[in-house]
Amino acid sequence: MSWIDFRLPLAACVCLLGTAASAQTLSIYGHLNTSIERTSSAGTHSLGLHSNYSTLGLQGQEDLGAGLSAGFVLESVLESDTGAVDGGFFSSQSEVNLSGPWGKLRLGHMSAPSYYAIADVVSTHNYDGGNSADALYASVANNSNRISYSTPEAGDLHVEVGTSLHEKTASPARNAWDLAVNYEHGPWTAGLGYSDWGPARQAALRLGYAFSEHWRVLGYHQYSRGWDHANEAVDTSAPGRRTTRLAVVYSQGPHEWHTNLAYAGRAGGQAATQAYQWTVMYNHHLSRRTKVYAFATQVRNAAQARYFTGDAGVGIRSVGIGLRQFF
Repeated sequence: MSWIDFRLPLAACVCLLGTAASAQTLSIYGHLNTSIERTSSAGTHSLGLHSNYSTLGLQGQEDLGAGLSAGFVLESVLESDTGAVDGGFFSSQSEVNLSGPWGKLRLGHMSAPSYYAIADVVSTHNYDGGNSADALYASVANNSNRISYSTPEAGDLHVEVGTSLHEKTASPARNAWDLAVNYEHGPWTAGLGYSDWGPARQAALRLGYAFSEHWRVLGYHQYSRGWDHANEAVDTSAPGRRTTRLAVVYSQGPHEWHTNLAYAGRAGGQAATQAYQWTVMYNHHLSRRTKVYAFATQVRNAAQARYFTGDAGVGIRSVGIGLRQFF
């Protein structure tokens, strides 16, 4: 059979497959965010290339008719400086979902919705990744074995509630619960997040206001207890503490200036357990998907605080330039 004869049945097969799958869409998405940084911590200085939570994902959607649709998301975290996959394939997200006029049901492994209602919104400067990521927010959550329901995305109010089943393997051996409330009306935005996993708790409130098309202010206040920030795990001995973060954004055309300040108070009133974090960043958007940026950031721990570094009294400083592209 000649090559021309072979192409004809092959093309016919492709057309048939395309027709059969016309009700389902499949797309590849993600972003690469790589920076050159000079980092200082505990008297040690280094110059290197850093990946800032770069991702690669697959998502699909199938129209089932009668207003119903089914979908899935598979997402991996990439180390853009080495090409390695961080934590294994699809360790960031792996879910199947069903949605309709009644809302959306999600099953699988995914980040807590309360995080996206609070910390993710306020960390506007760099996708909450890398050395400038929010080091003080208590992300109390078991991301695996999650069942989540969200209300229809209509109007000013959107609510998502869910649980993570412990399956007698997670520690603590109790189901985790999570609630996220998002509200937008005119120049105002607000969010409420609550998480409960055994002895660990967190509750946070977010507010934002756009003074004009150029100026925005966002902030959150959180109370948490029973959470080990250094290891992202439940710690029954961790006392309660409060964290406040404020972000100011000025944008004009392709230019954006960000200032982000945060303070974690004394844990349980204990001396020398407070911490500060600040970041200043300039973003220049080359397109809707691509930006170059420059920033400086610091986490400063008191003598008994271990945020970000995991070592008591040791902080981190970093300055750098970077390039980020979504696809």
